[in-house]
Amino acid sequence: MMTHTDTPTLAELSVDDLAARARCGDEACFQELARRLRAPLAAFVVRRLPSPADADDVVQETLLRAYRHIDRYDPTRRFSTWLFAIGKNVASNHRAAHLRRTDLEQRGGRESETVAVQVAVGPAARAADDLWRTAQRLLSGEAYRALWLRYAEDLSVGEIARELGRTAVSTKVMLFRARRKLLQEGS
Repeated sequence: MMTHTDTPTLAELSVDDLAARARCGDEACFQELARRLRAPLAAFVVRRLPSPADADDVVQETLLRAYRHIDRYDPTRRFSTWLFAIGKNVASNHRAAHLRRTDLEQRGGRESETVAVQVAVGPAARAADDLWRTAQRLLSGEAYRALWLRYAEDLSVGEIARELGRTAVSTKVMLFRARRKLLQEGS
């Protein structure tokens, strides 16, 4: 029901309408988003965590990151998808930190954190980390960012193009050239 001024109340707005307003600086709209999406977000992240007790911390960190970076939200997309992608990344980081802590505790906390991290994440993660360092060294900032958005953030070419302010075709070309440059470096 509309009020006498025909301005919808927060409860009457959709999640995406709230997100668009929050993106323009309306803190009350962001608070309403957090209230509405907290429980579904917790249900989503708890499956990705080593302990269900960690869900509240991950949800809080996810909402904080979303608030800090609300200007990056694209209002033509679903807000919940964007928020849950952030939640997935925060949960992943939390799980990796948990593995590092567990490994340090098992080793008595005496070894350096660098060694513990390398043991906890394994050779595949170390190789990926080396590849990202190489990419950062060899590629332009925009090409590196495009690769990061594609492979670390799992965005589509269209989403990357919008993020970078490019066409989808030029984004595909940039990704192709960046991958080719990295392959040439590896040979």
